[in-house]
Amino acid sequence: MKNQDHKQEKRLTRSRDFDAKIELGPDATRGDKLRALRLSRKMTLTALAKATGLTERALRYMENNQRQPGVEAIKKVSAVLGVGTDYFMDDEIFRQELRKEEILARAKEKYGSRGMAQAQAVYETAKGLYAGGTLNEEEKDAFRDLMMEIFFETKEEARQYTPKKYR
Repeated sequence: MKNQDHKQEKRLTRSRDFDAKIELGPDATRGDKLRALRLSRKMTLTALAKATGLTERALRYMENNQRQPGVEAIKKVSAVLGVGTDYFMDDEIFRQELRKEEILARAKEKYGSRGMAQAQAVYETAKGLYAGGTLNEEEKDAFRDLMMEIFFETKEEARQYTPKKYR
């Protein structure tokens, strides 16, 4: 009986959340936007998790701004909630994140998780080198792509000196 009371209390809490008015300010985070949109659609975390294929825990972390969702998660959530990906991030940032994920996936495929971690370090370092500089977005992308190209070429060159049993 006590368990049923707890479930009933949970349901009431959820329905109250749906009725709450949520206003997003200009500094709203992706998590704030996700929670507001989910509640406006009167969806529970469980329902959103089932619809997107993401875990409730992952969605909760996103809503609480404890983790930033990746491109694939944003695509899934956007599709289920009926908004464009630009609701969560502007098109330029989305394009950059998509490119980053493609590069990291390529590095993981070729060199495993260690190679992916190395590629991520190079990518972030390249990004940090021009922070606050005067390069436009196109020049930044070209520089970052060049750095990643150098990374992949260097890894291939190093491979020839690595004994076969370690490849």
